[in-house]
Amino acid sequence: MNEERNIDTVINGLCDELEPCKCLAHPFVRVLPFLGVAIIYIAALVYFIGVRSDLPQKFADASFMFELFLMAFMSISAAIASSYLAVPGACEKKWIIVPPLTAFGIFCVWSLIRAVSEGMHMPALHMDHCMGEGMFMAIIPMTMMIVLVRNGATTSPKITALMNALAAAGLGYVGLRFTCSMDTVGHATVSHLLPYVVIGMIMGLGARKLFKW
Repeated sequence: MNEERNIDTVINGLCDELEPCKCLAHPFVRVLPFLGVAIIYIAALVYFIGVRSDLPQKFADASFMFELFLMAFMSISAAIASSYLAVPGACEKKWIIVPPLTAFGIFCVWSLIRAVSEGMHMPALHMDHCMGEGMFMAIIPMTMMIVLVRNGATTSPKITALMNALAAAGLGYVGLRFTCSMDTVGHATVSHLLPYVVIGMIMGLGARKLFKW
């Protein structure tokens, strides 16, 4: 009995200065506001920038729709993965990063097939309107994802940074496909994806400081 009291005393002594904390909501619940605001934000930017004139015809193009759904799936699944990874110890749920990484891998293979069949002419690297619009489309979703993760305590900062980049890149890519009428692989690689690759690399290098507790 005395031993139990001693243990209780030690526990109480260790916990006296701790403040109560509110448990994190379920990852799906936490990610819903991000998805809602991000989709509305991208839709508003597409409307403001201007929808491509051939969009009705592109909706009948199977390859165009495949790209849209693939990148949308990648973005949503990466956002969900980020929300899970914000919980300490969630790195053990290795399956959570499989869907977005698989979608990204399929997109890379799909782009390579298109490049071989259509020919890949790489445009000169320069700042064009698609780069600026794409960065603008990604800034709010990226900021929201960072806040979402920092409200937690991730133990996998680099993987979380990758998921954040994929979530924002997918949304930005989908938005640009609604506004940009250039469908070549080279233009998509240089103007639509390259800025997000750079952002992802920067986030990866600073992930430990960005997502520190």
